[in-house]
Amino acid sequence: MKYNFWQRLKVRLFGRCYLEHRTRPGWSGYLPFFLAKCSKHGYFEDYPHGYQERLDCPTCLSETKI
Repeated sequence: MKYNFWQRLKVRLFGRCYLEHRTRPGWSGYLPFFLAKCSKHGYFEDYPHGYQERLDCPTCLSETKI
């Protein structure tokens, strides 16, 4: 997916950029999705996890599970 200049700038300045609220099959509601950048894999989209509301790179997660 392509991200515009302003979205990439917000990620550089604030560490994340709000994209939209989304839902997935099996979810009871909507969650905010953000754009973030992994130093190893580049840009990714994720929703906040845990009390710290961290964004996890899915590629990094799949590499650690192997």
